[in-house]
Amino acid sequence: MLYTLAKPSQLSLLLVTLWMLLLASCTTLRNYPAGQPFVYQTNVKVEGKFSKEEQKQLEGLLQQQLHDSIQVRSVAKLIGWKNGPRLFYKEIVNPPVYDSLNASKSVAFMEALLNAQGYFRDTITYDTTLVVKEDQLRTTVNFNVVPGKLVTIDSVVYNLEDDTLKSITDKNMASTLLKKGVPFSKNLISQEFDRLVNVYRNNGYLQFSFEDLIAVFDTVGIDLLRPTFDPIEQARQLQELQRRRENPSATVEVRLRVSEDSNRLVRYKVGNITVYPDLSADTANYIPRTDTLSGLQVVSYRDLFKPRIIAENIMVKRGDLYSHEQYLRALLRLNGIGSWRLVSIDPVPRKGIDTVDYVVKMFPAARYKGTINIEGSQNRGNPYVGAIGFGINASLNNRNFARAANQATSTVRYGIELGSKGQIQTQIVSLNNSILFPRLIPRNNWIPFAWRENARTVLNFNINNTDRFRWFNLTSFNLNWGYSFSRDNKLFTFTFPNIEYSFITRREELNARIAKYPSYRYIFNAGLVSSTILGYTVTGGTKKVSNQKRVNLEASGLTSGLIRNPFLDSNLYRFVKLDAEFRQVHQMGKSAFAWRVFGGAGIGMPRFERDRINQYLPFFKQYFGGGPNSMRAWGLRKLGPGSNSRSTADTIAPERFGDVQLEANAEYRFPLYNMGGVQINSAFFTDIGNIWFLRKNEDFEDGEFRADRFLQDIGIGTGTGLRVDFGFFLVRLDYAYKVKDPAKRGKDQWFNRWRLDNGMLQLGINYPF
Repeated sequence: MLYTLAKPSQLSLLLVTLWMLLLASCTTLRNYPAGQPFVYQTNVKVEGKFSKEEQKQLEGLLQQQLHDSIQVRSVAKLIGWKNGPRLFYKEIVNPPVYDSLNASKSVAFMEALLNAQGYFRDTITYDTTLVVKEDQLRTTVNFNVVPGKLVTIDSVVYNLEDDTLKSITDKNMASTLLKKGVPFSKNLISQEFDRLVNVYRNNGYLQFSFEDLIAVFDTVGIDLLRPTFDPIEQARQLQELQRRRENPSATVEVRLRVSEDSNRLVRYKVGNITVYPDLSADTANYIPRTDTLSGLQVVSYRDLFKPRIIAENIMVKRGDLYSHEQYLRALLRLNGIGSWRLVSIDPVPRKGIDTVDYVVKMFPAARYKGTINIEGSQNRGNPYVGAIGFGINASLNNRNFARAANQATSTVRYGIELGSKGQIQTQIVSLNNSILFPRLIPRNNWIPFAWRENARTVLNFNINNTDRFRWFNLTSFNLNWGYSFSRDNKLFTFTFPNIEYSFITRREELNARIAKYPSYRYIFNAGLVSSTILGYTVTGGTKKVSNQKRVNLEASGLTSGLIRNPFLDSNLYRFVKLDAEFRQVHQMGKSAFAWRVFGGAGIGMPRFERDRINQYLPFFKQYFGGGPNSMRAWGLRKLGPGSNSRSTADTIAPERFGDVQLEANAEYRFPLYNMGGVQINSAFFTDIGNIWFLRKNEDFEDGEFRADRFLQDIGIGTGTGLRVDFGFFLVRLDYAYKVKDPAKRGKDQWFNRWRLDNGMLQLGINYPF
């Protein structure tokens, strides 16, 4: 390996960087009490058998219990002057005078927290250290916490007086949080109370509340304190006391609190449902009209909505047992439609009987809304539209189209796509129109209600023109009708029909490529897509680990391809395309580890021997690698196919695409600095994958997928980057270099010498996955 001495300019840059880092490590003080001991720092140290994560979490909770007069408050600064220039430093403002009384109060607060967490045998001490610097008496307070052993639950008893409540409780015991052996804490009991209240209120107990339950717990063992003269019983008690010392436990009894309010034990049924769909601040000048349908009374003042639409979206029926969960679902559905700015549902219990009436008040939103915005965008659906681009959008939204609470939106967009050298390489103009119906059209009662409840119907019509300078001009039309069904964390979409028609004008660069590589003629073609699209997405995880699974299937021309006529024979694309993705994010404090795997394949299905346009997927349906969201060590559409070694120079074969894509990505994301409320983050990442053709393509040797050449074909890139998080969007600048380049051969495939200009800079909007 060759080593060289740094140039003077490089050495100067290194010294300046080190100086800035030294400045960034400084802490300054402002408005401190001169000549008096003041709190400069507080430390909380937890001792015991804890994992690092548990210890860090408990120390954080204890730090929050410090008395206000002992808390140190600091402000992050970007630039300033304090005995010289300062960059990225911390400033302590108005540090409090140290008072041991406040430290003792903090100990009491910490003990209360530990007791609530199930630690009843804690020991907390504190000490101080004093550092004198000129007129500053900097006092550091160190709290040493030994929580002792955590108390666990030994037994749980539900002592409820009402037989129906007992039966409901027994049926729902599988989801109880109070189980033998779990750590005891007041917070856990509070969560169990919340669970019980939800269970009871979903079974008709409208007026049951948290305050109607009480928990009695014993961490000592009352039975062990009763005197006895039986030596065998005394021995048993001593043995039990010894066991409790070594493994402290608690018995818990859940009871009904004594109350004079008898309504808490009444099971209510739904009575009258009255809906006011068009309320406003002043309805005195309007004469109300009442329509009765499907058991509802719809009282309209301004006749803005069709009564039938209101009835279809109220998911509550007269005579149903009251359910708080059903009430919330109805409220969320109505507020989520978008035609009303506010919807409230008031349950009104009738006095003396077990019936509750619903009053639904709905305040319409402004019917029309127009917006103009500038945005950065990414689009992986079309390899020539917006890998990273900027655009201006103008849209008009009708929130009550056809008086049926439908959302009709028309959007005009002009955008540009930047090439790898920063030049404008693509220009996009589009007109998009969509109508979202907040129900199924037509009504499909055979679909289970749980899926119909959150079903949507969508009609889309789009016209797009993509002008790829010196390559082609592509105009496409798209019309589709689709449905979406959501339940819990699952989303299912079904689009049929999806009609796309594209026609292309080839320009000099593309014609030059076709002259060299005939397969381009069959890929860059005008054509018709008549497809069905199925999508299924599942999101989930825990508080610290979130994940998403997605599967998408598109099939074109399988039925319409049976029709034989000259137009369809020469224009209809016939293919099946399937892709799947799994992504996961692990939160680790302020850092995170994110990873993703993606696999997709599409196969053209020729209808006859000379059907060349279906040898491969149409180019606007093909996969591609490289760019800010994929294999970041390669430029946009510069990777693959396979281990093809042909140059990606503009005059040879710059555009790469394929019928298959396999890719895996991983990132470790971590914070750097908060600059005036804007978070600066960084990441280390690696990308692994490639694209391939399914059928042999003479123009791209070694470009087809083969299992025996898979490892040779795989590309690997790695790098780091900066992310500027503005909250509502994130700007990302990544630098990546090739660790393994499939376009090279033998040992040359692997990285052997790093140079700064060998890497690739990628500008992106938001996270890549």
